[in-house]
Amino acid sequence: MKKSKANPHCPVPGCRTKAPHLSDPVVAALVHNFSDLAAVAGWTCASIAELGKSMADDVAAGRHFALITRTRQLEELYIRALYAMFIADHAEVAHIMSDATPNSFSVMYRKVNQSVFGGKGLLEVSQPGLTSGTFTAMGTINSGAHASFSAMMMVVGLVKNPQYLAAFKNGQYFDHVSIYCSYLDHARKQFKAGKDRVAVLAELRELHLPQNLAASMAKVAAGRLMKKVAGTQDPGGENAANDSPS
Repeated sequence: MKKSKANPHCPVPGCRTKAPHLSDPVVAALVHNFSDLAAVAGWTCASIAELGKSMADDVAAGRHFALITRTRQLEELYIRALYAMFIADHAEVAHIMSDATPNSFSVMYRKVNQSVFGGKGLLEVSQPGLTSGTFTAMGTINSGAHASFSAMMMVVGLVKNPQYLAAFKNGQYFDHVSIYCSYLDHARKQFKAGKDRVAVLAELRELHLPQNLAASMAKVAAGRLMKKVAGTQDPGGENAANDSPS
């Protein structure tokens, strides 16, 4: 196959920008703000927490299609933040901040999966369907994000079989929202304490080891049950940033 010509303005393969991204003052300002990684981790945590709370409202109100169309947003925010903070170089951060294409979530996920999750991520792992066939979580959340007819029909099936919505209704789904917020808040604190990207990345790799992730999930689940008993359940997690992303 013919190799595409490198763009002199951006190192990201396939980018068609006609000028350096940083020549746009808005992009330059965004990249400058991004240099404060403690703030970026905090803003991302706050944004994920807001989405979690909004999705919990959808569950409570029975807005199932609205809920499914949002599931990718949580995953994408977390993955993009990890990618931009720990994997992308300065030039690629400028590309990301410009919102120029290509900006594939799947490509970023695969790199984060290898660099942060130790290849243990489950989004692209094939799973057996409820009655037949297979699916991947990535395919499901992408279908929902596009508000596809297949997602709509899936929701029709879920409403007819409410037992499959149990993880949303009992709060289990939102445990990993709390984990994302917790890990981002940990990164925020470490950056604030003066640690560099290499050191914080090493800690996040440790946190994402299967045994440590399982322990974190168990702790969050226990906290959720206690809050449920007390009537103060918070789908955004106890680390759901007091800093507003706006």
